Amino acid sequence: MKGSRRLGSALVLGGGMAGLLAAAALIEYVDTITLVERDRLPDGPEVRKGVPQGRHLHGLQSSGVQTIDTLLPGTQESLFAAGAHRIYMPTHALFYGPHGWMRQYPGEHFTLGVSRPLAEHIVRRALLGHAHVRILEGAEATGLIGDARRVSGAQIRHRGTGERENVDADLVIDATGRGSKAPQWLTELGLPEVPTTVVDAGLAYASRVIRPPDEATGRRFPLIALQSDPRSGGPARVGGLMFIEDGTWMVTLAGTKGVHPPLDEEGFLRYAQALRHPLIGELISQSTPVSRISGFQSTANHRRHYDKLRTRPTGFLVFGDAATTFNPLYGQGVTAAALSAVALREEFARGPLDEEGYGRAQEAIIRATDIAWAMASNEDLRYPGTEGPAPSARRKLLQRCSDRLRITAACDPVASQALFKALTLTTPPREVFNARTLRALLRGPRHPAQYDLPPEHTGLPAPTVCPPRPSTAAEGGSAAPAPTTDPTYTDETHEGRTPMLESETEKKAVVAVLERLVAAWSEQDARALADVFTADATMIAFGYLRKGREEIATRMGEAFQGPYKGSRAVGDVVDVRLLGDSAAVAVVRGAVLAAGETEVTAENAIRSTWALVKQDAEWRVAAYHNSPVKEDMPV
Repeated sequence: MKGSRRLGSALVLGGGMAGLLAAAALIEYVDTITLVERDRLPDGPEVRKGVPQGRHLHGLQSSGVQTIDTLLPGTQESLFAAGAHRIYMPTHALFYGPHGWMRQYPGEHFTLGVSRPLAEHIVRRALLGHAHVRILEGAEATGLIGDARRVSGAQIRHRGTGERENVDADLVIDATGRGSKAPQWLTELGLPEVPTTVVDAGLAYASRVIRPPDEATGRRFPLIALQSDPRSGGPARVGGLMFIEDGTWMVTLAGTKGVHPPLDEEGFLRYAQALRHPLIGELISQSTPVSRISGFQSTANHRRHYDKLRTRPTGFLVFGDAATTFNPLYGQGVTAAALSAVALREEFARGPLDEEGYGRAQEAIIRATDIAWAMASNEDLRYPGTEGPAPSARRKLLQRCSDRLRITAACDPVASQALFKALTLTTPPREVFNARTLRALLRGPRHPAQYDLPPEHTGLPAPTVCPPRPSTAAEGGSAAPAPTTDPTYTDETHEGRTPMLESETEKKAVVAVLERLVAAWSEQDARALADVFTADATMIAFGYLRKGREEIATRMGEAFQGPYKGSRAVGDVVDVRLLGDSAAVAVVRGAVLAAGETEVTAENAIRSTWALVKQDAEWRVAAYHNSPVKEDMPV
């Protein structure tokens, strides 16, 4: 690396996730990096005062996880080793949207089942593994050193003693979050006010950690999202539940102006049971509280347009929530910060940050959050009483497109994949809305939008048929239509695969067994995978014969530590036949994707045959055999 590209020192104000990621972007380009953090930091993954989000449901999307791993290699593996787990969407998740339950199509994008304190602890530990990075705890910045042309450091106050000092630095990055004082600091240096856009739906939420009645129940319900219907004209009532580390759930209930969730035990449960579907309420009532109920109300979307300032000082950048803040409900903040960190690192890689370079870097940081900002602000503007600019014709068009995408994604695999590419910030809109997706949207839903819970989620604790709760007068809605039946259907190809699910209870139960195996493989859990088989089952995979549940568990455990480490299985059931009351045969087309692979190709595609038997009212795999995919026999 050319010496001219390096900086001697950098101050990063704020030691939360945004500050940690901003510092990670500087590792190769700055000799000494100091993070300034108000809190005294815990030794482990504990909630701290400076991160109120630590007590609430936290979204870390697959694009964010993978981006963090490029900044701090090994982070992803450390997260999984500490108890975090992938929740593929919508494969393992239950989404109840305006049009009912979304079908659980195979998906390659995931959210991470993890608490905010654990995620931050792992990232902080990885960052501090670099000898030239340190954290100054119990200290806060009270101003900038310099003038309108150049920032050369920050004024620091030590909170324990009240002592103040000026700390010089070649670069200062403000990552102090929603409460950033950067606009005030810049006006004190003689710069104009920073233009700001605010969209505030008045959302408040309440959260707690609970322990499910057993581990199996927790894994059956790794993610539930009960969404509102913005078309009703009433306020939003939503709920989310996620299986995190230590066998616990994080549950969050939220509502916009007029319908904030209560913080007392009885009110919290009553609010959950009154959502558009009672599933989360039923699960809460059967669970054991682990934490107190915590509330949070600072949820407005703020965008401070540092990129539009005509005069900007060199040596100073604003990052993360200090620049663009999103309604936390959408779970995009950390992922957007990770994308901004990569954008910052790319600007450093281009060359030294002169006056033009600092402007370019600030614009890149903010531009990396454009998609998340558009999604969050557009959605919030749909609810009554939201403070913000009047929706433009363009915004209204985007909202209609969003409605069309959601209703089609509920029962179309192509639209479903496009939706989760957008929600996980994986793909820019221009690529999400490609020709294939547009054809799906123009065609619209091919099957009834209303869809009952998948078979593995019926029975206890959820009822077999779950019609949406009618909207109340307070929500400005009318009675919801009754759910339609779910007849046999066959969808069009999904990434070259043909999923087919059928409505008969037993066939759905067979499919559920195979989905359990796929989930266990993704978790690299050899014991859970083997438990899908009968005690004397045979498994022929890639030519290797394994006989008996114990041998399958042993050999798969070895494989997950060796050639299959980090891999995942994907597949779609193309045929299920019942051979009487207690036997079935299923044919699946899919693949085993190695770590980093996302696509099923002609080279890695396999077909497999599954023989299942019903023992003690439960379906298990008695025999399995796979082979490479061939489309026709050679002549």
